[in-house]
Amino acid sequence: TALRELATGVRWAIGGAAEVTWQVRNNHGGGYSYRLCPAGEPLTEACFQRHPLPFERTKQALVVASGQKVPIRGLFVDEGTSPPGSTWARLPLPADILGPRCACSPGLDYKPRDFACGCLAGEEKIGCTSAGNCSLGACAPCPGSKGSDCSRCGNGLGPAFEPPFHYSGQPAVYDVVRVPAGLRPGRYVLGFRYDCEATAQVWSSCSDITLVEEGGAPEAS
Repeated sequence: TALRELATGVRWAIGGAAEVTWQVRNNHGGGYSYRLCPAGEPLTEACFQRHPLPFERTKQALVVASGQKVPIRGLFVDEGTSPPGSTWARLPLPADILGPRCACSPGLDYKPRDFACGCLAGEEKIGCTSAGNCSLGACAPCPGSKGSDCSRCGNGLGPAFEPPFHYSGQPAVYDVVRVPAGLRPGRYVLGFRYDCEATAQVWSSCSDITLVEEGGAPEAS
């Protein structure tokens, strides 16, 4: 990467726990993970996959507008993940951005019977009897073609799961991760990867941290 290092001053203790927080603006649902890559190595997906960070599964919380952390019961997956054995967390906020093919509105390039907005032929169901303007109904499952954007099939009559509690706005997601004991001290890049469910998208961000021997005081990122 051509990004310059940012002196954040964040220090994590090797073998210890560290706090991480993130916030989503356009919520497409899905899951996320945290990984590390030594700052002196090329910042590739392969490098980050070598150092996934496990979660403290009982410490997930949502941070509301007042700054209060509200503990929640998170959903974590470590079977069938990539890399094998790594842990991913489900975004604990139900998706509210489903993509224009199913969530059409007058303010979103709405064109009745335009197949770019609504269900495609063969995907109509519930109140939709013809392809095109099916934004009030739900689309049948996608054909599943490799690499396709299946956002049009995320349209339903309600959230995929109940939110942990009723909130206003979009809370931030708070987690505690473990820093593997076998890592060497030094400069690292913390990578965050978010794989969407309702759209064929992957989002990522990164930050600079320093790992220190156990006993060094960690700081929240």
